[in-house]
Amino acid sequence: MTSLLFKLSGDICQYETTLEPLDIFDTMNNVSFDDFKRMYDREVVRSMRDSRVPGFSVLITKDEEVVYERSFGNREWETGKPANSDTLYGIASITKSMTSLAILMLQEEGKLSIDDPIKEYIPVDLDKFDDNPIRIRHLMAHASGIPNLGSYGAQIRNQDLTTFNTVNLPVGNWDDFYFHINDANDWIYSPPGTKFYYNNDGYTMLSQIIKVVSGMPYEEFIQTRILAPLDMTRSTFSRQAVEDDDNSSVGYSTDPTEDGITRLPKHHLSGEFQSGAGGLNSSVRELTNYLQMHLKKGEYDGTRLISEDLISLMYQPHNTNMTAEYLYYLPDPTTAYGFGFSITDFHGYTLIRHGGASGVAGGEVAFIPELNITYAHLYNVGWFSSHMMLIALTYMIGKDPYETIPYLKRREHLKKLAGSYVNYRKQLKIEIKVNGGLLSLENNLIDKSVSPLIPVDAASAQPMEFYQYTSLSRLRVLFTELGRQNIIMEIERNIYRKVAFQLESEHFEP
Repeated sequence: MTSLLFKLSGDICQYETTLEPLDIFDTMNNVSFDDFKRMYDREVVRSMRDSRVPGFSVLITKDEEVVYERSFGNREWETGKPANSDTLYGIASITKSMTSLAILMLQEEGKLSIDDPIKEYIPVDLDKFDDNPIRIRHLMAHASGIPNLGSYGAQIRNQDLTTFNTVNLPVGNWDDFYFHINDANDWIYSPPGTKFYYNNDGYTMLSQIIKVVSGMPYEEFIQTRILAPLDMTRSTFSRQAVEDDDNSSVGYSTDPTEDGITRLPKHHLSGEFQSGAGGLNSSVRELTNYLQMHLKKGEYDGTRLISEDLISLMYQPHNTNMTAEYLYYLPDPTTAYGFGFSITDFHGYTLIRHGGASGVAGGEVAFIPELNITYAHLYNVGWFSSHMMLIALTYMIGKDPYETIPYLKRREHLKKLAGSYVNYRKQLKIEIKVNGGLLSLENNLIDKSVSPLIPVDAASAQPMEFYQYTSLSRLRVLFTELGRQNIIMEIERNIYRKVAFQLESEHFEP
């Protein structure tokens, strides 16, 4: 048992961990465990502070050995109960890979084929392209051509988990659900296989295909065929089971206020209309068992759940029609989607991952097959940045995260540019702020106006030249750093100087 002291906001705090540094950190790519831990812990604490995150748990393995295991904060703020590796959180869309795995298990048993049209199993009739029906594999890869229909988000709203500005939809039984889906026929414009529309409704449909084909409720199938063989005995879809568990987290909603964010305690998302898309609750320890099974291509602790050939289908790029480019997170923004996982090139290695967010909880799981590495983190708020995962994995392959993850460079760079700017004799004042990872310009010359600043070079992590769009024109906004305490901003005929700033270092330097 290792006991460490640290100081935070004037208070002396202590935490204990059973983790001892493993030699693997000192021998793999010259990675220092001590440097990693100081850097990573500092980043997590800073990010939790800035985003008001109550609890965060993470577990990393290499060659089946735990190399880092740590929980931060509280599973329940009000009572001060600490989080740990066994704390249950809602894992949201991380559930999707288990739904895809269940479909492939049923294919192995000869009970279905992923090439079967979905209307053979469930009462869905959305085939506008007769020669190209929506097939099971299309739902698994978000390639059905069905856009987001919102029933998952509506359930989050119906359960009062968020204050999102969405409507309450009547989805209380399966007739409601199928009416909601089938009535969207006029919203389908693209043949299956030609678009990427991330679709929670598609995974709800998959859960019902599993029920029809297996003869048991989706939740029971996942529990008996996947969770039980993986020793995931506390992972559950049941809200009651979560509430009865003495080591479960409380979820916290995101409620914007004038002063920032207010977090309100909520129960976790539950219900059969969400189960297949994002209804499971689990811990980082039990999710690590699941990831180890994937590293062994379908086998866990001597038991084979599925053939290597079939589970390998999950990691193939079945949908490459992506419209989002993760320019500031991943080294290769051309991420593809497999079956329940996304796949991307990660500095020459294959990164297989998925995240999830339910409005009150979420997390990230990932593994790198070539290096036998797994990563899992969970938290109890509606959304939290993925960069903690990328920092850890980048460090583990021997690279400096602050030099190789554009998000980190960009974050610090934008904070440096933000602040108050004044022109000659302080006649005009402009505020440059960071909002949602972008710069915005606030001007009070006549009425208060706020406009985003769009980087001229979208891929640059440290842009100095931006566009400001108005109703009449597109203006160039140029920043120039003349010295650490001297930044000027040029907009059309005006030059502004930044009021002196003090930059807080955002990363650990060993």
